[in-house]
Amino acid sequence: MEKKKLGGALCLLAAAVVWGFGFVAQDMGAAHVGGFTFQACRTLLAALALLLLWLVRDFCRKKKGTYVPISQKERKYLLIGGPICGAILCVATCLQQLGIGNNTGSPGKEAFITALYIVIVPILSLAFGKRVKWHIYVCVAAALFGLWMLCMSGSALTTGDIQVICCSLVFSCHIIAVDFFIPHVDGVRLSCIQFFTTCLGATVMMLILEEPQWSGIAAAGLAILYSGVMSAGAGYTLQILGQKHTPATLASLLMSLESVFAVVASAILLPEITSFTWREVVGMVIIFAAIICSQLSFDFKKSPQTGGENAEK
Repeated sequence: MEKKKLGGALCLLAAAVVWGFGFVAQDMGAAHVGGFTFQACRTLLAALALLLLWLVRDFCRKKKGTYVPISQKERKYLLIGGPICGAILCVATCLQQLGIGNNTGSPGKEAFITALYIVIVPILSLAFGKRVKWHIYVCVAAALFGLWMLCMSGSALTTGDIQVICCSLVFSCHIIAVDFFIPHVDGVRLSCIQFFTTCLGATVMMLILEEPQWSGIAAAGLAILYSGVMSAGAGYTLQILGQKHTPATLASLLMSLESVFAVVASAILLPEITSFTWREVVGMVIIFAAIICSQLSFDFKKSPQTGGENAEK
């Protein structure tokens, strides 16, 4: 069992690394194609990668005799949940890519802003009757202060900052939507359908608002390939494998490290344009501390069995 927990934690850590470098790929791609074009290409690759995973997994299960056909109930939830989650994800990812495009050269900064969804989700959950612990409000206040330190340039936020902040809010809605549908469906199937939906929405916006050129898509080819296959396809698969054997709190902490790896990746791959002021560094530290604290349990109740230690291990 300990080996499974360690393996799960390593899978989630690997996913965080993949996602962190994915922010640099998005930043590089933004230099060649518009935000909607990048997302249309990226999500198509992600959907195809997940479709391949879906088919291969079903084939292997049939060979082993463990395959279970999709039930009528799951099909219903997939047909409803897939498009809903995909539409929300389309808005979130397009806002993120547009924000990265407007703030080219600061993928680490955008990663920290995006990671605010970990703090926002518990607050939005209040609308669904879920209680929020007292320290969450402190974390939200700290995160907002960190965001102000990180993003304020002079006396106003940049357009890119505002777009990524909005992206974080929409990502929070996406997490809540997935949380509602995921108990009733297979995660890979749901993700595959949502990515096809996201691709459709991004493609429509691309054709309306942008003029995609094959030369630009080719120039951004490696960034699109990594972002689609690795960040979405492989990253999501690692997340699924990791969460099977990792407690929810630890899983959230490990996945939130994507913001740290984004800074590391930008320093390695974009050293000529990646630089942070002391104010931005302080802002990132405060945001990361708020994210970590929001996932910790400050339950000081004593367990009668352990004589003082927390009951939950």
